[in-house]
Amino acid sequence: MKCCSATLASAAVVGLWLGVAPGSAVADTLTPLTFIPVPADSANVQLGGAFSSFDISFADPVTGNVYIADRSNASVDIFSGASLTFLGRATGFTGQQATTSLSGADGVLTVTSGGVTTIYGGNGDSTLRVYNATTANPGSPTFITAISTGGLFRVDEMAYSPLTQQVLAANNADAPAYATLFSTTGGHPPVAVLLGPITVPITQGGIAAGGMEQSAWNSTTGTFFVSIPALAGSNNPGGVSQISTAGTFLNTINFATLGIASCSPAGLAVGGGGNMMVGCGNVGTQAILLRPNGTILKTIPGLGGTDELWYDPTTKKFYVTGNNGSNTTRFFDVVDENGNILQTVNLPATTSAHSITVDPLTGDVFVAVAGTSALNPCPTSLGCIEVFAPTATPETPLPGALPLFATGLGALGLLGWRRKKKAALAA
Repeated sequence: MKCCSATLASAAVVGLWLGVAPGSAVADTLTPLTFIPVPADSANVQLGGAFSSFDISFADPVTGNVYIADRSNASVDIFSGASLTFLGRATGFTGQQATTSLSGADGVLTVTSGGVTTIYGGNGDSTLRVYNATTANPGSPTFITAISTGGLFRVDEMAYSPLTQQVLAANNADAPAYATLFSTTGGHPPVAVLLGPITVPITQGGIAAGGMEQSAWNSTTGTFFVSIPALAGSNNPGGVSQISTAGTFLNTINFATLGIASCSPAGLAVGGGGNMMVGCGNVGTQAILLRPNGTILKTIPGLGGTDELWYDPTTKKFYVTGNNGSNTTRFFDVVDENGNILQTVNLPATTSAHSITVDPLTGDVFVAVAGTSALNPCPTSLGCIEVFAPTATPETPLPGALPLFATGLGALGLLGWRRKKKAALAA
């Protein structure tokens, strides 16, 4: 993609997008790299074929390819992390319906081994859809099966245990919300329901309207964790539940007992050492860094309004989407494993991000941007995938008027270097 390289090479534009004065030194900074258009499929009924509704993003840790649940096109879209291009899509989902609880695709994850990538996608008809794609031709997946979880609404976010080769998927919109545990064969078909529905016990604060959001596998504890937006009690801030590989709710961490007044947990990701970052759906709140035993390591104010949250084991950083309450500046934040904010990526004017993932092979950050807002930064009003790249910052800023010129040249050189790097990765 070369649609916007010259524009993004300008130091003035880079400074505007990132909230950094031209020529200032900011360590380990993400800068805008490019936009990837999302082509319309025949199933797209949005005005002009817009990419206007989507859900979770997922980067395959083996191939670096990126998968995005695209309700507008009733599919899971597939993008190359190496060439930054659209590859194809897994089709057959319900698409955007009257409510998100009936729409699909929703949750998505992949497992790659032996030259095969298996795609798991949650659908609006309470099914888990399974596809196979070879790593040689990842853009043409083959539909394998759709497995019902027995609910009325969508199968949403999910997690995979490489230890037990299990997939845990949540029906977040059913009341009560519940999880389903699936068995796989090395992460691939045949896939079957192992246990479900699995609900938060009443003894752990489970309620009918509690919901169930992003889940993650924690290799330190050998268990799954899942965000629960609400638990029993008036104005309860919610918490996080721990689920064993046998499908048992081992315990539920009630944030009210930890001094958290407001949260509604949404995003959840596991970092190094098993510490977990929990994003709060309520705006104006915080993110919460938990130890594996459920105690709070740190709260990070100002990171509320979160949906999806991602941890990249290569950069050892969390990537936290958010909403500052006005939908005008904050896009996402980069946070280290100790809960320190390293960078806030601001856009001059746009809706906040809620879907994010990171290519572990390059460190590129992929953020889906809907085309429904006139303020979106995409080259067209139809929406896009925006890609941010990590850059090396000069140790000593140049004096006088040189920063603008030098930064522009540096950005162009960086883009050329990254193209060669990506071409090598794709070879």
